[in-house]
Amino acid sequence: MILNDASSGKLLDEYITNLDPSKSFFLEQDIEEFSRFRTELDEMLELGDVSPAFLIFNRYVFLSVSQFQRIVKILEKGIDQFDFTIDESLLINREKAEWKSKQADLDNFWRKRLKDSIISLRLAGKKDNEIGEMLIKRFKNRIKRTAQTNSEDVFQLYINSFTRLSLIHISEPTRPLYISY
Repeated sequence: MILNDASSGKLLDEYITNLDPSKSFFLEQDIEEFSRFRTELDEMLELGDVSPAFLIFNRYVFLSVSQFQRIVKILEKGIDQFDFTIDESLLINREKAEWKSKQADLDNFWRKRLKDSIISLRLAGKKDNEIGEMLIKRFKNRIKRTAQTNSEDVFQLYINSFTRLSLIHISEPTRPLYISY
């Protein structure tokens, strides 16, 4: 794969997608801020500068841990606060979803995800007190796992994003070249 502005933009998109594939943590303003790297990652990578990967990752860690902490606080109040009589929908395949512009929109998305988890656990025969405890434990574990990430993990994820793009590029069918006489 040739490093240029186009591949730089693809690397940025791939890395962000690897971090937040369900568009559950970054806001539109974060993505706009990261776009300053859209045409710079190629030059920076050639110089061995992977600082954008760490800047983006650190934002992801901050946002995800903050979101998980908010979820734990909600769950600690009990799951009886959720209104299951409201007719709502939850977009499961978020690949083509837009980035949310406000934290309140992300919080609403997570509220719906929690309701979905509660319904699934109820259907599996779990009691409400068990469900609350299970979900609190799940999100506390996610906080703990996120906090255990180190610089090698960040570098590996960034390079994996680059490698994946390279493999996609190699596997793309090429058009034959014709020479006109």
